[in-house]
Amino acid sequence: MTVRRVAALTLLLAPAVLAGCAGAVVEVGIRDLRFTPQEVTVRVGDTVRWRFDDEGLYHHVEADDASFDSDIVGEGTYDVTFTEPGTYPYACSVHPYMTGTVVVSE
Repeated sequence: MTVRRVAALTLLLAPAVLAGCAGAVVEVGIRDLRFTPQEVTVRVGDTVRWRFDDEGLYHHVEADDASFDSDIVGEGTYDVTFTEPGTYPYACSVHPYMTGTVVVSE
């Protein structure tokens, strides 16, 4: 096989290979003063997306260990891609009774 053919084949196959490497996106809704679901389990490389959908009410997604922090917002989404296995409890600093957990497995 010539170098040109190898390069062309690489360009054709790269998107399919990279698509297979992308992690999943798991969504957590923020509505009615709660995180739903309250606990999610994902794999290393997956992304958790929090969707702020509580009629403009301000919320905050903050890890207990400060590894992620959405700032205080009232709409939109906030994404975190997890690169290390572990258990990540989090809360809303505006409404401390709102808590959740992300469990990341290998």
